[in-house]
Amino acid sequence: MCWPGERVAMSAVEQIFQGSIQGSIDPVFAYVRAGRLDCPPGVDPLAAWRHLSGQVARDALDVEAHVRRVLLACQPPLTERVFGALVDLFLALGDRGRGLRRQLLDQAEPWLDPQDAHLLRVHLDSGLPRGTRLPAQDWSLFDSAVLGASAMVELQRREVARETPFQQAMSLLEYGDLEGARGMLEEALLDAPQDDEVLRELLAIYRHSRDDAAKAAMAERLVARHGAVPAGWV
Repeated sequence: MCWPGERVAMSAVEQIFQGSIQGSIDPVFAYVRAGRLDCPPGVDPLAAWRHLSGQVARDALDVEAHVRRVLLACQPPLTERVFGALVDLFLALGDRGRGLRRQLLDQAEPWLDPQDAHLLRVHLDSGLPRGTRLPAQDWSLFDSAVLGASAMVELQRREVARETPFQQAMSLLEYGDLEGARGMLEEALLDAPQDDEVLRELLAIYRHSRDDAAKAAMAERLVARHGAVPAGWV
């Protein structure tokens, strides 16, 4: 219960499921209700991107999620992500679905760098094989392809190394990796059980994923190491 004027911090994972804008619609339910491919009205675009990225990460062959993700990236303010979304679609389908890939590439082309668009058009018939040298970009989930600039890869790795475990977990949430974020937060909480920010995000993940078994196992690990679970665990 919240008293008038009281502010309650919303976790990042709650923003993923509820949208970061007050009054926005949870994309999980909005897409199901609307039965549409474009982003339904009232859904925060960033929350929708995270939701669709999570679906693609869980099932690389979820073509409907891929299509929605590409179409979403064709709309401001997410247009810088459209090449990464198309790369994921091309990698997932291989040489299949040429007509679909061509149609989405046509729609996305105004937002693409001409060289990026040319690269994808060259691979419309053959598909984009894994191991293809790709331009450096941030928004593809499937990292088995090789980035063209090895120096960029090393720079990105150094930047990640400077992030705190909590920041790295938030980055994983941004890309839809709920399981990876949970594991990182669990290790961070074991090291610092007094960290309320880590505790809040981890409990939010358990709550939204309904993973009571993982929560119980984590409680056992906390008790084994520290003799009790942190205040606020229940």
